[in-house]
Amino acid sequence: MKISRIALAVVAAVSMSASLAVSAQPLTLGEQFIVRAYAGQLESLAITDVIKAKTLGIAVNNSTICVALAGSLAGGFVSSNKAEGLAASKAGEKPLRRLDIVAYTEPGSASSAVASFKDKDAVALLFGGQVADEANAASVRNTLAELAKVNYSGAIFLHLTVFAKKWVEKAATEDKAIAAYLAGKSNVYALAVNVEQGKGMVNQLSFKDGKQSVFRVAFETALNDGFVGLFKRR
Repeated sequence: MKISRIALAVVAAVSMSASLAVSAQPLTLGEQFIVRAYAGQLESLAITDVIKAKTLGIAVNNSTICVALAGSLAGGFVSSNKAEGLAASKAGEKPLRRLDIVAYTEPGSASSAVASFKDKDAVALLFGGQVADEANAASVRNTLAELAKVNYSGAIFLHLTVFAKKWVEKAATEDKAIAAYLAGKSNVYALAVNVEQGKGMVNQLSFKDGKQSVFRVAFETALNDGFVGLFKRR
């Protein structure tokens, strides 16, 4: 699978989005789902092609918008990895469970999530949607605390909102154990959009002294004006 698949996914997303964008009108709930459908597709390809993950855990809140995103990401990931499952079946081997999703509904959700994610190649943090920032930030912090406890060595992927609102940095400033854990990780990635430049990218992050910074841009592609207009209406 080649990195160009990500560019193709973005082209498909922006082409569809261009026909939906209406100036100065907020997105309908259905349009919110469409945006997340394409964002999830892009994120799944980033996880498969940039991070090269073969197994994935998704931590998500229970808002409809984030659930739509998780469903799109999961669907894209399963599609990208179906060949491995078929190969195991043909060889008479027990299929490996490549995907786990935990929807956070209570304070203890992070603990159960990490218990099922600890052996996965990557963990995606999908928080935002209709849930309050304080609750989302707490879910991110709790998840990172649990990942730090087990010294999770796999990649961590941050959805656009988690990255933009710096909830990981906030968690690191509040918890020294999280800060120390993140300081030693070189495999934290995030989806980002630069509206002014009309670009979408997958950033590789660092958290020296708990501060979020972009170590390098792992992938970048241009977004057309239609997508940028739709994005501004979120």
